[in-house]
Amino acid sequence: MLGIGIDTGGTYTDAVIYDMETKKILGSGKALTTKGELEVGIAGALDKLPRELVPKAELLALSTTLATNACVENKGSRAKLLMIGFDTAMIERLKEIYASYGFHDRSQFVVIDGKVENIFSHPYDPDWEDLEKRLEEYFSDCDAVGIVQKHPRANGGRFEKKAKKVLEKGLTVPVTLAYDISDEVDILKCCAGTMLNARLIPLLAEFISAIRHVMRDRGLHVPIAIVRSDGSLMSEEMARECPVETLLSGPAASVVGGGALADEDSAVIVDMGGTTTDVAIMREKEPVMASSGIHIGQWKTMVKGLYVDTFGLGGDSAVRFKDGELYVDTVRVIPISLLASEHPQVVGKLRDLAGQERFHGCWIHEFYVLLKDISGKNGYSEEEQRICGALRDGPLITMELAVIMDKDPHFLRTERLEEEGVIIKSGLTPTDMMVLKGDFTIYDSEAARAAVECLKRNVSILVGQIPDAVYDLVARKMYTNLGRILLGQRYPKQAGTFAGAEREMLLGWCYEQAKARVDGLCRTRTEECGLALTTCLPLIGVGAPVHVFLPRVAKLLGTRAVIPEYAGVANALGAISGRIVTRVLVRVKAEYRDGYCYGYSVYEDGERRLFEEYEEAEAFARNLAERQVYAKAARQGTSGKPDVALTVEKIKSSHDDAGVLFETLVSAVATDKFRTVKP
Repeated sequence: MLGIGIDTGGTYTDAVIYDMETKKILGSGKALTTKGELEVGIAGALDKLPRELVPKAELLALSTTLATNACVENKGSRAKLLMIGFDTAMIERLKEIYASYGFHDRSQFVVIDGKVENIFSHPYDPDWEDLEKRLEEYFSDCDAVGIVQKHPRANGGRFEKKAKKVLEKGLTVPVTLAYDISDEVDILKCCAGTMLNARLIPLLAEFISAIRHVMRDRGLHVPIAIVRSDGSLMSEEMARECPVETLLSGPAASVVGGGALADEDSAVIVDMGGTTTDVAIMREKEPVMASSGIHIGQWKTMVKGLYVDTFGLGGDSAVRFKDGELYVDTVRVIPISLLASEHPQVVGKLRDLAGQERFHGCWIHEFYVLLKDISGKNGYSEEEQRICGALRDGPLITMELAVIMDKDPHFLRTERLEEEGVIIKSGLTPTDMMVLKGDFTIYDSEAARAAVECLKRNVSILVGQIPDAVYDLVARKMYTNLGRILLGQRYPKQAGTFAGAEREMLLGWCYEQAKARVDGLCRTRTEECGLALTTCLPLIGVGAPVHVFLPRVAKLLGTRAVIPEYAGVANALGAISGRIVTRVLVRVKAEYRDGYCYGYSVYEDGERRLFEEYEEAEAFARNLAERQVYAKAARQGTSGKPDVALTVEKIKSSHDDAGVLFETLVSAVATDKFRTVKP
């Protein structure tokens, strides 16, 4: 049986055609990801597969770093969070705590009052009529809404479900309920995950629509599977409802694909893409799972998945300067050599700027590029509309846009447009340095050379030294992050206390020591204190630019780099070689009044069922968990009746039989292949 795997990353879209029985790749393709028109990159990769095999495919599986990159770069559709039962004064007092979960803009919050039953002695519902009257005031300027209530398990999420009905009656935007996507106890993680889900719904819908369009043009009428954050697959329907589950889709696929490609029992898998580098650990052929919700970019979420550490470092990371020193930013920009390949006038503008030998502090060598047309769309200022209008005829270098807007370049307000993916900058990147050094020969080297010349008066090193300096910065950032990850795995209890500047100083010192050792610059062993950071785990490299940087970093860590034959398309392989894993959790809660247990409650579809006898409650919970996991597995795309395993865990005040029971967790896990349709 043949399947097609596609991975849409921040820079490249990869495709493989895979024999799922012999486990062999029969063909692969790669094309640039086109942010404005995703289907162009998808079609380009798909059309590089063997034409005679594509119509024989029975399944198309997708992974993508779109959601990951959106979180790292804090981009996504405009969304608001309806918070029921929260205290606005408390939110303000705890603003730093909220910010640590990802909420830096509290104007995204709409707070209404309400107290749930079974918790408060005087419960009351929110004012539903007032909410209905004020829908336009609250939500007219957003593309999606998330809803979170406090104490959702006390009433089965009844407030959230009622609020959704009110919103759907008066709005046409998608609505996400926290209760539907997580049973996380940490309410702020619920808030973050729900907000992210709302922001990602339009983004993933655009992605799936692009895939469907390309498939129709090629006569492909097969099911679509999407990789979740735990490396398993889910259906198109579920992905549209819960795009937050794709948060680490691309990285999870790289773990599955990297493990399949490399014959290693245990390893560190390093996936370097255009925007981020994703690191996972594999032990005895099994990927390590995250112990808590995924923390990515500024967001702490309730999404469970593989252990994947994501940091902002890729082939398209912006190379910038501050106080005369170069640094690699976490922001993705279009490589200037790529932009010039598509817009030849870029080279002339860069040469003119380089000839002026200007000192500047706001990277005026960078260009602005329009990705989406927002003309006539509500919610954007007149200035933002003018900026986008100026870019419709093509990219503009910073000074050109500043002149058109009659502003100093320091005061061009483009942050929100960049965050929402309306425009993007183009500038120098590690990819441009690879072009200049001959490690990557596709793009325009003249543009990269001219852009480097623009830095002549702005950095403390010679222009000719810049490519090597950037290579060193990339290696340093990869080394120190891998060191941080390995230390955290080895000493998990100390990871939280040993952080910040002290850790960075230690890792930086380790890097300098390792670099001196590898380069043969240490003259004597007694000259200074030595400090080594090494690992016995090999580094498996996947992703397009990883072959340039990982071997160097492996030497610095005293290990070896493994770059498999199909390393560049490992994510696409991971997508098509995955399986369905469905998890459901049902709780049996012991109910107490005046120190006496009067029964055991279980919620089904928001309705509370109360049982006098524990055995009856547990039996009901087991049956409910089994029914729910079968139903969820069917929505997730199971091919038939999956294998289901049930586990029961009692949460008590102590481990012995005399301990007081608080609640029982009944877990159901279903595993199966994804359903296919014969072509």
